Amino acid sequence: MSTFTAAQQQQLADLLNQHAAEGNTMRLDEVQGFVLALVSGPDPVDMAAWLPEILADEALFDESERAQVAALVSAWAAALSDSLRQKQLPELVLYEDEDGDTDFYTWCNAYLYALDVAPTDWFASVDDEAFEDLFYPVMALGGVYDATEEQEALFEISGKERTSLQSDLPHALLAIYQYWQVRLHKPATIRHEGGKTGRNEPCPCGSGKKYKACCGRQA
Repeated sequence: MSTFTAAQQQQLADLLNQHAAEGNTMRLDEVQGFVLALVSGPDPVDMAAWLPEILADEALFDESERAQVAALVSAWAAALSDSLRQKQLPELVLYEDEDGDTDFYTWCNAYLYALDVAPTDWFASVDDEAFEDLFYPVMALGGVYDATEEQEALFEISGKERTSLQSDLPHALLAIYQYWQVRLHKPATIRHEGGKTGRNEPCPCGSGKKYKACCGRQA
């Protein structure tokens, strides 16, 4: 099973967070949310292809730094994928917001951003209310239902419910991954072409016997 150590996390944070403060790159918590979504979904994961989304302004990094970020992000993606495969709840990397509270908002928005840029439209391809319901903690903590300049709050989330949603979030993330795994590995339905052989008709195996006295005896 792949692992991503605390030292590797710190190395990646050192590479990214100095630029993330200016809004030019994703910071460590955003990378985790973004990558966790990618390894949970139906599309093949090629972290090299997604590296520009993480770095944003690649000119800020020299060739060596870009290579280090790519290697570290790929290692983290493998570790997150293995952890989900082992049915382990993800251990979220969470920072504090400007008020000193745990910043679930930024983490969840990075996760949702991955859905926006992924090749497959998750919701259109599934079209299942039960699947959509799994996203409630992600969307609620990501501020999807909150008031904005363009809209009023869709509904109010109490402090008690918000605390509950924070506890529910890792479980929801694992459930989303598992939903996709079941869907992607669902056995294909076998359809038999042509009409059904009657019991008194010649057996299609060519034996010359009636179907009921030949292959039909085992049917």
